[in-house]
Amino acid sequence: MKRLIVMGIMAGIGTLASAAQLSRADSGAIALHGPIAEGDVDKLRLLAVPGTTLLRVNSDAGEPRPAMQLGRLVRQLRLDIAIDTVCAGSCALYVFPAAYRKHIPADAVLALQESAFLRAQVDQEQMRRTLVDAGVAAEDIGSETAALAARLADTAAQEAAFAAELGISPAFYRDFPQVAAQADRVRRRFPDQEAAVHWWPAAARLRRCYGIAGVEEGARAARLLPDGYLYVPALSALVMGDQALQGCP
Repeated sequence: MKRLIVMGIMAGIGTLASAAQLSRADSGAIALHGPIAEGDVDKLRLLAVPGTTLLRVNSDAGEPRPAMQLGRLVRQLRLDIAIDTVCAGSCALYVFPAAYRKHIPADAVLALQESAFLRAQVDQEQMRRTLVDAGVAAEDIGSETAALAARLADTAAQEAAFAAELGISPAFYRDFPQVAAQADRVRRRFPDQEAAVHWWPAAARLRRCYGIAGVEEGARAARLLPDGYLYVPALSALVMGDQALQGCP
């Protein structure tokens, strides 16, 4: 089990739990709750009857490929998206930017992490160490490392194609390391607190730098003040703003 979990994380799967729950919220809206996984796009297709205009989400994890499929369908159906509490991981990377209009209420959070492109940049020696720690037998390390590297590269290629289809700048999937570096300096102020790093880009940056328009971000700026970050207990996450980033790439 440890091996599966570690390999899943390396490949960008936020959880190995069951697929998301999708249901009708009202006559015009569908609710998605939980991690995005295989089959969720088919559930959404069945639920999206004429008159459906909104996808309400509360998702902090999921698999990249199913999330891209879900994003494509959201774009095809011209659905708006509203975050109930959190849209993180694959939800933030692939479903959120695909929506027509995007609403982040005052008490909700958008939280990006490493993209498939960035995970594919990990060198094979680091992959080997991760697989050894996960309990992969010595005689299988070579083949398992090659298989993992190929999977990461394939997912990154799918991500690039997805971005091109949606008209998203590749920089949207590549700017996270600068944010993470800034977060490392913040985390040193709280050495006893464990927190994963996330990034909440501003609506203006999403539109101007990445081609992601139609974002209403509620009280984001006020919530990130005065230091440019906030801690989200539900995610055990340090959510950073854009202070580490300069102008558009």
